[in-house]
Amino acid sequence: MDNVFPSRKEIIENQKRKDSDYQERLLNDIKSVNVEKVDFSNGNFKPRSEIVEKQKVFSWIRVFLREETKIDADDTIRMQYLTSGEFIDMQFACFAKKGLQKDTDGEIVNYNNEDDTKTLCIMVDLDRVNNNNSDIPFIKTLFRMSAHFEFQLLKTDELKFTNITKNIDLDFYDTEF
Repeated sequence: MDNVFPSRKEIIENQKRKDSDYQERLLNDIKSVNVEKVDFSNGNFKPRSEIVEKQKVFSWIRVFLREETKIDADDTIRMQYLTSGEFIDMQFACFAKKGLQKDTDGEIVNYNNEDDTKTLCIMVDLDRVNNNNSDIPFIKTLFRMSAHFEFQLLKTDELKFTNITKNIDLDFYDTEF
């Protein structure tokens, strides 16, 4: 019976040959450039980079509801501080999980994949919070990941959460920033 596969030695030799062919081809291409005919006087030789898309950084907050509500992923949730009228729009991402516990090492134990539909996980755009926005002076101090974070004394009746996609006020009893 003939050996169908090449030997290990043949594979290594073929790979070396390909590598050396590539290197030789690259060296020949470099040597073929005639630098005498290239005008370097008007060139900009600084490194160039182009930002294709600005990076987004999000933080998460949890909103604990008194009762379940109809909500879908990507619904826009508005948090309003009623005392000053300032507000910020955020995105609902998912529900928390029931019975999710961690041990002393931070490892998840007793994982249960059932959703806790009374606990909302909401994404907050940190760029919106961290910029010096004069329209949300108090709200930007609430988020722990914010550059403006301060410990605040806040009553739940001073905040209002509204699903503005469905125009529904959310009846909540606590939030975790």
